[in-house]
Amino acid sequence: MRFSEQILANSFGVCTAMSTADWSKLPVELLGLISSRLHFAEDCVRFGAVCKSWRISILQHGNYSCSFLPWLMRPQTKHESLRRFYSPFNGAYFEMHLLNPLSGGQISLPPLHKCPNLNLVCSGKGFRDSFVCKVILSASPCSSDCVIFAIYADNWKMAFVKPGDVSWTPLSCIHGHVDDAMCHDGKFYAIDTFGEILIWDLAGSFLKRIAFTPSRGMDNLVYVTTYLVELEGQIYAIMRLLFDTRITDTPCLTTWCFEIYKLDICNEKWEEVKSLGDWSIFVGSNHSFSISCSTYPECESNCIYFTDDFSGVYYKAVFSYDIGVYNVQNDRVQSLPQEDISDFAFSLPLWIIPSLS
Repeated sequence: MRFSEQILANSFGVCTAMSTADWSKLPVELLGLISSRLHFAEDCVRFGAVCKSWRISILQHGNYSCSFLPWLMRPQTKHESLRRFYSPFNGAYFEMHLLNPLSGGQISLPPLHKCPNLNLVCSGKGFRDSFVCKVILSASPCSSDCVIFAIYADNWKMAFVKPGDVSWTPLSCIHGHVDDAMCHDGKFYAIDTFGEILIWDLAGSFLKRIAFTPSRGMDNLVYVTTYLVELEGQIYAIMRLLFDTRITDTPCLTTWCFEIYKLDICNEKWEEVKSLGDWSIFVGSNHSFSISCSTYPECESNCIYFTDDFSGVYYKAVFSYDIGVYNVQNDRVQSLPQEDISDFAFSLPLWIIPSLS
């Protein structure tokens, strides 16, 4: 039984011969009733893939009741745009073709290698200097006032561009490796390995730097990276502590625990947070974000969902990826289901938020 047929059978007790029905001719009212009962975004995607009339119905009715919880996009396995996704909230696996969100003439970006002061001398150096590690948007890419920030050159440089610009503009005052960045309240924030928050306005003018001094002492067995995320209008720094297991001849980093800090911008102070309450945070090599578990009860509260940001970039994964859920209350890590290791370098698992538009 196909997915669409199973929906009808389960929802309305349809027992007639499925093979003779023309499902594209169902009344609009009935399609609307069915689509309004779908809960997970992946079900809405499958429903809309049946035919044009079903897709129109899901766009008109499905958005109001559908749960848009994040999907985990798996690393690339073949030379094609087809990618495999996993939903940790209902255990569903599915495949979809990736579409370029900047295609269609909405935004035309200049190549990053045209950014001034890169001093490119050869193709190898050019690739290293122009390789983009992370992109942050100030608004929807469809918006004319969207500012696009890029962290590149192995996280040592940053630049920004606006639609219509002929080149990228480098950001100043960067002295070290950039762990993460975000846009918040009309400003651009970045955190570096020196424990400082750097702040620019959306025109690229440097505003200030705020010291970030976490409490825990580190030793040479621990690797640390920090993410920035917005939660209820406040900026949080999520510090990820990983064991460097290469001392046991296994070339990988494994997550040990997280520390959470909230930034008081007015007083330029950090407050350690011991609980996320009814919230969960998703961190990884794309932008980090928070989710209210009262709005999405399938999501486990007071947890940090994380992906592997290092395998395939800094070393080749051997047995598995470092993907899991960290429970803040009991200080434990639960691994998420694994797949075969990808042979493609720079192909990382990512959290994405699905959309039907």
